[in-house]
Amino acid sequence: MMKEKKIRRHFHNPLYSTANMNQEALQKVLIEMDNQLNKSRAELSMVNLQLDRVHTNLNVIKSTNSRLNALNAPDETIWQGVGKAFIAEKTGNYLDQLSEDEKGYKDTEKNLKIKQDYLQTTLEKTVNSMTKIVGEKK
Repeated sequence: MMKEKKIRRHFHNPLYSTANMNQEALQKVLIEMDNQLNKSRAELSMVNLQLDRVHTNLNVIKSTNSRLNALNAPDETIWQGVGKAFIAEKTGNYLDQLSEDEKGYKDTEKNLKIKQDYLQTTLEKTVNSMTKIVGEKK
């Protein structure tokens, strides 16, 4: 008794058997890839926006840190705005909080850059695959 070999066709590589696909199936694959492309573009746009905000926050922290170090001694009292109120705090304590915030933003920046790279690679590969499919179709 011979065992049947099953051929697996993965969506990740639609070029595997495009020559054998009929037009309708090919069109469905292209539509699905276009949907994925649009989704990846939207996600990439959001990641870029988030990265811009993280960079803005890091610049504010850097500027605040340098100004406080230049103008105040660590034991001097400063006023930190919290909502509609102000809280008295020692400069050293506030700088420590800024340092913790900076670490958090740098971690976020690292993760967003990884996601950005992944999405850019996904976009490039999807566009290349779609171009190859359309090229084979002609």
